Order: sequence, then C-alpha cells, then structure tokens
Amino acid sequence: MRRLIIISALITFLAAFEFQAQAPADSPQQKLADEWMKRLNSLDDWHLSVDGKEEGVEEVVNSMMELFAPDVLAEVPPHDEDQIGPVMLRGSGNVRKWVDRIARSQVRLNYIIKRQTGGPTGEFEGWRLVYATPLPWGGTGISFQIIATYSLREDRRRFTAPGAVFLQYGEDGKIHRLRLLLGEIDQVVAV
Repeated sequence: MRRLIIISALITFLAAFEFQAQAPADSPQQKLADEWMKRLNSLDDWHLSVDGKEEGVEEVVNSMMELFAPDVLAEVPPHDEDQIGPVMLRGSGNVRKWVDRIARSQVRLNYIIKRQTGGPTGEFEGWRLVYATPLPWGGTGISFQIIATYSLREDRRRFTAPGAVFLQYGEDGKIHRLRLLLGEIDQVVAV
C-alpha cells in the first residue's frame, strides 16, 4: 500500500511538472519577469539633494506600483528582524508601503534571475528559466528563481539570499498575486 502511494505521488508530481515549461528568452512571460526585476532593481535609483531632500523616490515607487492591480495580494519577506515567517499584504496601498520601504532602506539592489545549466550533453548553459502556465480563471502565472543582493542604506551592510518569485497576472496585464520567497539571508563580509 505504501509503495502504491509513493508511486501515485511520483506520477502526480511528474505530470504537474510536465505542464510547466520554460518560457523562451523572447517570450511574453520572460519579458514580464524581466520588467518586474528591472523595476525592483531600480528602486534605489534616486538621490538626496544638496539640501538633504529626497529626489526621485516617488517616481521609482510609482513605476513599480504601475505593475500591480488595486486588489493585489502579496506575500513578502518581513523587514522586521523579530518577525518569523512571511508578511501578507492586501491591496495596492499596503504593497506601496512595502515597495517604499525597500526604496528608502536598501541600496545597490541587484536581484537577478538565477541561471541554470543542463542538458544531457551540456549544450545549454546559463539559461534564465521562467516557468509559465495559463491560470484557470484567466491570465498567466509565472515563476522563476532569483538571487537577491542588496545593502542597507543606513550602514551599507551587504546581504544576499536565494529565492523565488511567483507572479499571477490577470487578463488586464496587472499583477494580482505576488509571492516573493527569500531563503536564509546571509550578510556578505570581506574575507
């Protein structure tokens, strides 16, 4: 009986995995992933003026928020060191606060889509895999692995973490669900 359950689970897993396919480099799904990453990484593209005023922060936050639907649901890593587990954000107002906090607290953002090599003869090297599937209620879901690297604005301590991004785009082209997972975040220190 136990062997039957394991075999059934394995067949189910393989069948589900078969439906996931790599999006070609110039596919609409790859472009969605690239655009999300570009706007996330540009959240630190603002500066302080000579008299100490923040210039450009609202523009980069607004640019990122253009991607989200008003009723977006987002699961994101916490900013609070004492928080255990992810934070659930409902609505674009709460997501805006999260995006604004990243823009104001992190610099040298360098989130990248992790590249993967493989193939039986090693003919594929360095592909940025983006998995895509049509959603039963309309729209498209995409997912991809990332490596997150950033510095804290206050003291320039540098951090890195492996992670994954899951985005669900509605038929309106806006993100309705976001799940950003970051594994164990490690501080980068000079050796």
